[in-house]
Amino acid sequence: MTKLVKIYCLSVVFILFISCNSDNHRQEKVETDGMELAMRQEFMMTRDPALNIIPRERLNAARYYMESIDPSVTGRLTALAWQERGPSNVGGRTRAIMIDKRDASGNTVFAGSVSGGMFKTTNFLSTPPAWTPVNDFLPNLAITAIVQNPVNMDTMYAATGEGWFNIDAVRGGGIYRSINGGTTWTLMASTNQFEYVQDFVIDNSGNLYASLRNFATANRGVMRSTDRGATWTQVLGAPLPGFETGRATDLEIAANGDIYAALGIFGRSVVMKSSFATHGANTGAAGNWVNITPTTPTITQRTEILVAPSDAQRVYLLMQDSATLQVLNIFRSTNGGTNWTTLTAPNLGPQTWYNLIGAVDPSDADILIIGGLNLTRSTNAGDNWSTSISGGVHVDHHALIFDGSSKLINGNDGGIYYSTNANTASPAFANKNSGYNVTQYYGCDAHPSAADYFLAGSQDNGTQRFTTPGVNNTTNATGGDGGFCHIDQTDGQLQITSNTGNIYNRSLNGGGSFSSLGAVNNSRGQFINPTDMDDVQKVLYCGDDPGRYYCITNLTGTPAGQAISVTAMGTRSVTAVKVDPFAPNTIWLGASIGTTTALVPMVLKISNANTGTPNVQINVTVPAAAGAAISSIDIDPANANHILVTLSNFGVVSVWESTDGGNSYSGIEGNLPDMPIRWGLFAPSNAQLNGTAGGNGGIMLGTELGVWTTSQIAGAATQWIPNNSGLANVRTDMLKYRPGDNTVVAATHGRGLFTTTVPTVVTGIDNPTNTTDFIKYISADKDKLLIVPGKLQVKTMTITLFNAAGQRVKEMQTRYQSTTIPISDLPTGVYIVKCTGDKKENFIQKFSK
Repeated sequence: MTKLVKIYCLSVVFILFISCNSDNHRQEKVETDGMELAMRQEFMMTRDPALNIIPRERLNAARYYMESIDPSVTGRLTALAWQERGPSNVGGRTRAIMIDKRDASGNTVFAGSVSGGMFKTTNFLSTPPAWTPVNDFLPNLAITAIVQNPVNMDTMYAATGEGWFNIDAVRGGGIYRSINGGTTWTLMASTNQFEYVQDFVIDNSGNLYASLRNFATANRGVMRSTDRGATWTQVLGAPLPGFETGRATDLEIAANGDIYAALGIFGRSVVMKSSFATHGANTGAAGNWVNITPTTPTITQRTEILVAPSDAQRVYLLMQDSATLQVLNIFRSTNGGTNWTTLTAPNLGPQTWYNLIGAVDPSDADILIIGGLNLTRSTNAGDNWSTSISGGVHVDHHALIFDGSSKLINGNDGGIYYSTNANTASPAFANKNSGYNVTQYYGCDAHPSAADYFLAGSQDNGTQRFTTPGVNNTTNATGGDGGFCHIDQTDGQLQITSNTGNIYNRSLNGGGSFSSLGAVNNSRGQFINPTDMDDVQKVLYCGDDPGRYYCITNLTGTPAGQAISVTAMGTRSVTAVKVDPFAPNTIWLGASIGTTTALVPMVLKISNANTGTPNVQINVTVPAAAGAAISSIDIDPANANHILVTLSNFGVVSVWESTDGGNSYSGIEGNLPDMPIRWGLFAPSNAQLNGTAGGNGGIMLGTELGVWTTSQIAGAATQWIPNNSGLANVRTDMLKYRPGDNTVVAATHGRGLFTTTVPTVVTGIDNPTNTTDFIKYISADKDKLLIVPGKLQVKTMTITLFNAAGQRVKEMQTRYQSTTIPISDLPTGVYIVKCTGDKKENFIQKFSK
């Protein structure tokens, strides 16, 4: 986030409480008075209410389940074709950058976003470069480190999991390896349980080291592999009295082979060293480390280590103070950590638990650049520091890579920047984000008639305006942190953007310019506050303090704001808002959580909502767990009595419908895996989301794993499929539909903005034609399935069985002959058998057991 200052005293109790319950909860960087609000919002919206933790490990199970679904065998096609829209010129939080040493020109660079995956460019030095995603469908897109093996440069590794306790951090899923120079990547099975990999290095013998923050004791601290990642040994992580050794932060390898490690996140830090001169080939092995932590005037926590490439004995430590969250002192050693000199640190801002990085010039051990909120530089080994470096670079720094003296690549909350004169008094930085689309959006809206005009509110990078076809270079509509945004669907002239809380901006000229709503603004409501706009009445409805909502009227004139209390809400807060398209001045509210006691989520229908005397027509609790949170409400455009409600918590039924105008609700989660559902949207009645055989109409969901759809709502038996062709395995926060051209806009939290045209005619084959004479017939009873072949010249065939949800339950390869498959272990129900011959012959048929 921009302009960030931290409050620690109010939030540390919350952090420690959650950490004691689970190591899965994250704390976020936020505005001065918003830290606890942001932390509370994400926690309450996604926690498992029964456990009071965020069990992010369940996303791994959800990913595996998603990969097992084959929609084609059920006739429910992934009919949506998504197109990336950008932004092409705006990046996002980047902690991983690697210059490919095989390219002496310095043009080939890999970069990793904390939620949008890995990208590559082969013309980094061009203006602009062209980045392309490596693979949007890797099981985990939270890239935190990318490293090249110095022994074999075709071998590369990419680590996952952002473990700094920021609230929007994505849990990792291990370490990927490429053996063909980054063309393809495979997850190393030995690292499946590596949840948060903070750093990753490789020594000159090819041994691998990973610094971990893990819930499991066996996989935390520093792990080492001597067999290219097949097996791992914990070399640091055992208890050390007075220090936090379970949460490793940084790893560095000196030019002489010495290895340094720092441990301690929200716990007292310790710095360890393994000496190559002492241990030789066993450097880095368990038992071959010594504690070289300097005596510090205050308790220190996160520590970053800087080792000079030109002088292996020159080491610097940036150590975050536990009380102020700032770096108060820097420590310098000229003898490899045997002795330390205490230096006064420059002002890096009060969030160095989150953003702290440094680099030493490769040819001069006295020149170093360090970053926190801003960048600063020393030319005399840290004795003195320049004023903060600006030069057009974004704030909040996480990666610094020298490519020769004075050439510096910087990764920050705004993406990737590059300087060719980093060692000068006033270095200039160039934006290198072209195509590096990893922006984290919370909300979006589409212009009613301008086909390529969209607004989208983002983390760190304001609310951006899209105006051109294809992948856009966007312009900032408004700055700060963006949230929900609205475009008047009558003519597009009135547009609203938001920051945190009830802070809004308005355009009355179709987005040509924006200005603050001024006096009606306030800091109440959620951090990212739910809103909806009545385009006819020109009224904005918003969340507010518990027990009430906020209403801003006369949006095209002199706005007036009013906080309106609703007794029926109790102490619940507004977590979702929907303007009723069928009734004037009527809204639906999702009220959730409760201030002191967990309350069952409630849906309210309120008429006269734009007045001080609203009429609560309906207040019904959704039969979900107390403490669960409503994330969205929608109304079927073809049926005013058909209401959709989604919940974003783990451990609850996440999707509910009402067919009686909101008086009662039943669950339609069906086969969805346990993951947060961020948004729900009714498709138009003539839509064919899943092909012609899938049925018309249906629902689209924005989930933690992209967009899922169904065209056949069947209560608890509803079958959903991921519909992400052209999209990514990425958190999707909002979906908006434009009826004029059947466009749906998806705001992703990590891969920018995407659009699709909802098909009314399917663009695929719903029931593939069976190859003539390939299979003669099948028969099944409760114990076995018999497959009798035809008369083709086929040698082998693959037989796959799917359940009614499209999930693979059995698979085998056999000769082209009569084959019996045992099915007594399968539950009673409808199944589908798919046979594929060695010359692509095809046969699909349903059967029951």
